[in-house]
Amino acid sequence: MLILDMHRGPRRNIHPQKVALNNWQATVKRMWEYLETYRLKLIIVFLLTIVTTSVTIIGNRMNGVVVDKYIDKNRLHALIMVCLFLAIIYLISSIFTYFQNSMIIKVAQATSQKIRQDVFANLQRLPMKYFDTHDNGDVMSRLTNDVDNINTALMQTFVQLFTGIISVVGMGLAMLILSPILTLIAILSTVMTYLFSRGIAKLTQKAFATQQSSLGQLNTQIEETVSGKQLVQLFNHTDATLENFDRVNAQYTKSAFIAQSLSSVIGPFNNMTNNIAYLLITAIGAISIIGGYGKITVGVIFTFLIYLRNFTGPINNVLNLINTLQLSLASAQRVFELIDEGPEKDAPKAITLKKANGHVEFEHVSFAYDKRLILKDINLAANPGEVVALVGPTGAGKTTIMNLLTNLYPLEKGKVLIDGIDVTQIKRSDLRKLVTVVQQESFLFNMNILENIRLGKPNATDEEVYTAAIRANADKFIRQLPNGYLTELSENATQLSQGQRQLLSIARAFIAESPVLVLDEATASIDSQTEVDVQKAMTALMEKKTSFVIAHRLSTIQNANQILVINHGEIIERGNHQSLLEKGGFYAKLYNSQFD
Repeated sequence: MLILDMHRGPRRNIHPQKVALNNWQATVKRMWEYLETYRLKLIIVFLLTIVTTSVTIIGNRMNGVVVDKYIDKNRLHALIMVCLFLAIIYLISSIFTYFQNSMIIKVAQATSQKIRQDVFANLQRLPMKYFDTHDNGDVMSRLTNDVDNINTALMQTFVQLFTGIISVVGMGLAMLILSPILTLIAILSTVMTYLFSRGIAKLTQKAFATQQSSLGQLNTQIEETVSGKQLVQLFNHTDATLENFDRVNAQYTKSAFIAQSLSSVIGPFNNMTNNIAYLLITAIGAISIIGGYGKITVGVIFTFLIYLRNFTGPINNVLNLINTLQLSLASAQRVFELIDEGPEKDAPKAITLKKANGHVEFEHVSFAYDKRLILKDINLAANPGEVVALVGPTGAGKTTIMNLLTNLYPLEKGKVLIDGIDVTQIKRSDLRKLVTVVQQESFLFNMNILENIRLGKPNATDEEVYTAAIRANADKFIRQLPNGYLTELSENATQLSQGQRQLLSIARAFIAESPVLVLDEATASIDSQTEVDVQKAMTALMEKKTSFVIAHRLSTIQNANQILVINHGEIIERGNHQSLLEKGGFYAKLYNSQFD
């Protein structure tokens, strides 16, 4: 099926998707699977980190030696040489650190790009039921905000996690060699910080998941308000819209405040334990020097404090960024949930069907949506070249019948056949080339007119596009535009009238050349004068095609080969226009009421 306009199906039952971060280990493992693609770059980063850490350890130790052996003994020349040596190795370390960070940024951006591609690719394959039950704003939030959160975490926290492990191990060994007693104090303060942070993390995990869910609701509110801004103003609904936005905004603000307030406790506690550790190390070192205990010197204490800073620094950085970590984990889980949503799948032995005559049959078709029966025992047959009209009140199930023809929803019972072949057994890519749908609300993309029409047949030549536009009675108004066929359309082509947009949709249908055509209230939103042009275009379009016309204006379907009257999901009358009028039933009353 070639979707030419926005989808209209069963009534939406939208609910925000809630996320419980109940398995962060699996989420981290999944992230690592994406990072494994860049194994070589990560190995290079690992080696660079070893070099920079080693340089830091050597440089810090030499600082202590300078204090003990050069400053106290007034060895100025030697001091200058040592300082020059330290400056050189620190310069080398800075260069290595630059390349290390540069590689991590490339890995983070490439990983985010791959995740974004996977999310968007799966979105294209998801069944329509998913979009019927999920907010557009929430879906967009996962694709944009949540992926950005992952990218930020990879660039900020991954560097510190990756380099921190090496720094902690290297500095820990250096401290242990320098002074086991002072190292014990450092380890005790680090353990206290870790235990406290772990307890807080359990609380913040759920809080950040709630925050991201609230953000999805906020994006939905914004997206709906911006899309319907004209309606809001016309119905003087501004105050109510502001009220609703304030409520959703307050909900998000509250959840964000709770999540970030909890995570912000870690930083002050961490600083407090570090300061106490510095105080104890200085005091014990001073007592040892004054009392002459052991081999602790001023240089040793100086070096140890620098080591301790480099030992706790990576840990502190990660703990201070715990909100980023928790937020990224919550975002990653939301993104992976979307990637893991089951896409539409062809039947195990689906057949290829490139051409069809267009003979369509519905055999005892029933369909339920969310356990609510919408269609009941639908039977119809349409021969190639026939026009079948579906009429009835709003919500009767007319559009749903056509959605089943294109296999957008699974059948409850019965079969839908094209040329005697069950549509569920035809490859979807083939089926949707055999059926073209033109809907009431024409949707045009933010590209030029030529490319919008070419969507009906991606490999069409420019000449084929021009021919399709001429047949759709659209060529005249297109050539009057400033740039003709190369005119760039704004969002949903707001610079065109509804009738002009509909003619472009019909031009798409012409170029698609499908044997089965569905016109879903294609003239319902246009004025009577424009309707004449659209009707002419549709009449030409329906030639030699099996056509289904869903219409509320019964004057437009008087020449249909058969008219099916649908009410409450059942076909209650069938026949041509004249026979149904003579019958004096539901159709006759409906037809006469329009003219009355």
